[in-house]
Amino acid sequence: MNFSMRSLSCLAVSLACIACGGDKGDTVDGQTSVATESTTNATPATTTDTGGTTVDDPTTAGPGPETTNPPPTSSTAPTTETSADPTGETTDDTTTGPPACPYTPVDGAPTVALQMLASGFDRPVLVVPHPQDPDRLFVVEQGGHVKILEPGETTAPQSDFLVVDSQNANTDEIGPEQGLLGFAFHPDFPDDPRIYVNYNPEGGDFGPTFIDEYALDPGDPNKVDPASRRLVYAVGQPASNHNGGMINFGADGYLYIGMGDGGGSGDTYGTSRDTASQLAKFLRIDVEPDNVPDSNKACDDCPMVDGFDFTVPADNPFVGDDAYAPEIWAMGVRNPWRWQFDSATGLLYAGDVGQGSYEEVDVIEKGGDYGWNVMEGNNCFQGAPCDTSAAPGGVNGDGQTAPLTEYDSNQGNCSITGLGVYHSCEVPAWDGVYFYADYCSTDIWGLRWDGSTVEELGILATAGEAVIGTGTTGHGDVLVTTVVTDDFNQITDGKIYRIAPGG
Repeated sequence: MNFSMRSLSCLAVSLACIACGGDKGDTVDGQTSVATESTTNATPATTTDTGGTTVDDPTTAGPGPETTNPPPTSSTAPTTETSADPTGETTDDTTTGPPACPYTPVDGAPTVALQMLASGFDRPVLVVPHPQDPDRLFVVEQGGHVKILEPGETTAPQSDFLVVDSQNANTDEIGPEQGLLGFAFHPDFPDDPRIYVNYNPEGGDFGPTFIDEYALDPGDPNKVDPASRRLVYAVGQPASNHNGGMINFGADGYLYIGMGDGGGSGDTYGTSRDTASQLAKFLRIDVEPDNVPDSNKACDDCPMVDGFDFTVPADNPFVGDDAYAPEIWAMGVRNPWRWQFDSATGLLYAGDVGQGSYEEVDVIEKGGDYGWNVMEGNNCFQGAPCDTSAAPGGVNGDGQTAPLTEYDSNQGNCSITGLGVYHSCEVPAWDGVYFYADYCSTDIWGLRWDGSTVEELGILATAGEAVIGTGTTGHGDVLVTTVVTDDFNQITDGKIYRIAPGG
């Protein structure tokens, strides 16, 4: 049987997607970072804006679709206002308000395009802005590195802010799902110069999930001090896929952790309905140690762990119920690969990767049950009895919360990547729009949620490259990260784009 090189490439991507979800192929290992099954049209040749205009494919035409607006420039200085003191003297009042807008605002609702900011990264899964410098971006590479993209730079720097020894550090193939997956600054950074990472350490066939704490190097703010490492939290992983991997601090100062169901197909390990398991859950912890010995602070599948310490917030929803792990904030998620807090409302939006039929967007709330493995999206999973009557974001008769939206995994799609809520000053009409994308089709959708109804905005753009991650700038821009592969399914580049107005 003869195949063209293009056919071999598509087949390789499709096989990776099947293995990735452990879903239709029932394969546990070798999962793509976010994909769950094989589909066609994995790497379309064009990018389409909302007006149906076809623009250049970024994989073949250099930087890809860009706007006429220049890239953002650094604006780190606090704003200064004039006020009068009680004596009548005029003084300068230095405030810490939002940074000055670096863009010329665009009126109306323009089409959506992608402006490439930088390339040359190793599987960039997350981009986080410095808390005090909106244009200084910390890029999380799945291979175990965090790099600082300084304002004006357009290629990955050689130096590292942080390096962890993680699973799948040395690969240039689409497939592995473990590695360095999450990063967050302490809420009081840089006054409290600590950072946190979520990763799978090397060791055995696959590693558990570790949450590590590091402090900045006192002599170099562009690096962490490796000797400062403290293991905050650990959870064993029964397989190499469905690790989730995102972490972020909420406005309450606590660390939220998104955990997948541990891998396999159809909830192989039965974690989604197991209230004693931390898998298939959102967790919420205080990163400060309580220094109290606790049988819960153990990891049966973590042979390299001597111990770790954290504090369970007293207002977690299941504290005091011995049937539940006290860290649990919400349950019934399958693989919340990328999720974000809305900086304006505090709502937690999650893109939860489906089994093989539906991808979904959820708003995760305290004590919520999001249905897996009884439901996939707002549908009964594999014929199991369930209640599909709930409206978007509503709770059904079984106490399970329906997604805000879902889409079919069998129409050129395969795996959702949550991108985030737009709050940039560049396009005021997009303020509050939640963007999300699919790994295989590379389509980008949008929606608005007002707490009771969903406004579906449909497909707004197509990236043309496999979407694996997300991020923001300190200006409220939503970022999209991609990987580019050759005809042999080898990764040749990792890029960062900014959602921007098109022509």
